[in-house]
Amino acid sequence: MLKKIVVALAFVGVLFAAQNFTLHTIDGKTIHLTIKKNGMSVKEYPNKVIILEFFGKHCPPCRAEMPILGKLQKKLAKKLQIIGIHVQQPLDKVDVKMLKNRGVDYPVVDYLTNKENEEFVSFIARLTGWSGSIPYMLFFDKNGEYEGYHLGMANEESLEKFINRLYSPAKK
Repeated sequence: MLKKIVVALAFVGVLFAAQNFTLHTIDGKTIHLTIKKNGMSVKEYPNKVIILEFFGKHCPPCRAEMPILGKLQKKLAKKLQIIGIHVQQPLDKVDVKMLKNRGVDYPVVDYLTNKENEEFVSFIARLTGWSGSIPYMLFFDKNGEYEGYHLGMANEESLEKFINRLYSPAKK
């Protein structure tokens, strides 16, 4: 709870210096994010719950979590957008095929492939106090407000309930 408060205060602190980022996915698309008071907005995915999933190709819990996230992305596509942020050595063609085979059909950003992606990961690490442990998720409700984080492998049922709560207008 204390860490959620500290991270929320950090997001409030960027109010006077909103940050814009353009991320580049492994399939050549761009994602435009603006870090703002209490959270962020993602131009390409308005009015959706956003999960930023920091993961690595060599991380066993991350690999086990991939099919769960892929299933949730497909099942809740109208209200959810997962954005995978790969934070280990750059992905190659074999790795990308492995991601697809494990059910990853949401956008994936490989942080070491360009400066913008790397700057975003560094910014989030500084903003949230993240030390690099994975899997690590940041949650934003459909209005872009920061709603918490999860470190370690997530449970499908709990994630689905949480996503539905974040999407519901009566969540608070």
